[in-house]
Amino acid sequence: MKIIILGSGTSTGVPEVGCGCGTCRSCDSHDKRLRASILLITDQGKRILIDCSPDFREQANRIGLDYLDAVLLTHEHYDHIGGIDDLRTITNRGDLPIYGQSRVLQSIKERLHYIFSDNPYPGAAKLTLNPIDDLEQCSICGEAVMPIEIMHGRLPILGYRIGDFTYITDMKTILPDQWAKVEGTRVLVVNALRMLRPHPSHQTIQDVLALWEAMTQKPEQTFLTHLSHHAPIYRELSQLLPEGMAVAYDGLTITIENNQSMTYQDFQKEEDLFNYQDCGRIAYAEAWEKQHQLFDQIIKEKQEGKKPMSQILFCEHNPVFTIGKHGKEENRLFSVDYLREQGYEWFEVERGGDVTYHGPGQITAYPILDLEQFNLGLKAYIDLLEDSVIELLDFYKIKATRNKGATGVWLDVDEPTKARKICAIGVRSSRYVTMHGLALNVNNDLTPFQLINPCGFIGGQVASMKSELGRELDFYTVKQQLLNIISKRLKACKGSSL
Repeated sequence: MKIIILGSGTSTGVPEVGCGCGTCRSCDSHDKRLRASILLITDQGKRILIDCSPDFREQANRIGLDYLDAVLLTHEHYDHIGGIDDLRTITNRGDLPIYGQSRVLQSIKERLHYIFSDNPYPGAAKLTLNPIDDLEQCSICGEAVMPIEIMHGRLPILGYRIGDFTYITDMKTILPDQWAKVEGTRVLVVNALRMLRPHPSHQTIQDVLALWEAMTQKPEQTFLTHLSHHAPIYRELSQLLPEGMAVAYDGLTITIENNQSMTYQDFQKEEDLFNYQDCGRIAYAEAWEKQHQLFDQIIKEKQEGKKPMSQILFCEHNPVFTIGKHGKEENRLFSVDYLREQGYEWFEVERGGDVTYHGPGQITAYPILDLEQFNLGLKAYIDLLEDSVIELLDFYKIKATRNKGATGVWLDVDEPTKARKICAIGVRSSRYVTMHGLALNVNNDLTPFQLINPCGFIGGQVASMKSELGRELDFYTVKQQLLNIISKRLKACKGSSL
């Protein structure tokens, strides 16, 4: 299990707006605190967010967060739910479950009425609300979750124990039977607003020390969070705390291993998976040359024992026909001279597959990848490209599938007279480095396909997103969506868990 402290500050964060105190002026990054929130990653790779602060967008981008499996809420105050609207990009692939007390969920429905109305605002986050109204253990994302009732002044709110980890924020007091649920936890993250001066709804550092000293089974490590600018700065507070207690800070990453070991370190953001170039409208010959340069460079670096950076090019071509190295000339229904007279270019290339067409309004993607870095073989890589396009089309309510015995993405494959291809795939690979890629018909004119047997299928039918939906699509948006899906799938193959 891994826990990332996304934010360790109180409702105003640190530094506070307009404040010139020593803490707010501190140059130590440990004293820069966004509003309180954590990300928990289970041993099975499930990602659970606890509280969604107004700083969620910044917190998520800091660590490269691209999806969640669930959100747990401690209570309804704005500094704990103010980032929920930013979950909209997380929910592109499906509904995201949110858990909390019924009172809290009702508050969210009222504040974010445009999400939960009978006619939700277009593009709003897709969320399902799941009440936690008793204090019994429940299962969320396959994990045993124990709600812990605490008092935030006079407001009953929730903390959570998940396995060997307990998270409590905004606590003022707690009943003994609920505090007993914390006993035996290995790691405790708990709120401590400031050193001594009492607050009506938050405990102080001194209060936490008293509770902690009285525990019969102290956690192996306790971290203080939800700190205000009135607390001592990180360096000073760290020296004041007893062994076994430390100061949480934004980016702190806690790893609890099954072999009983634990580590605490700064969050290390993973390096980029690949470089991306949007080449825009580009002649096929120019893009082909660019591919070769990148392909040859990656192979050269691999031979030298280096770790090359993969590349992905997205292009839109002028009208052109290409044929793969195993393609059959008879699938070109007219002479090359005739095609050129009609304004089409013609290229014989080294990719797999037969003859196909590229033109304006079509996304042509060329991933030049070192497959070994992504733990992929060639077949698995082609499956990944097909699955990525299928996922994209599903978002637009276009039902697409593979076609047994043929690469690419198809529609209505179960009805031979209606089967039509919407995305062609052809790849070259050497030393597990790829070039060429896929061509997805978005807004392009389909009539040029009548000049060939598309991909070698005699009388083969083709489709585009425009022809299926009856409207032109935002080409730039579709490109970004496809790139995002491919990126997420490559990230998963590489075994990324943040």
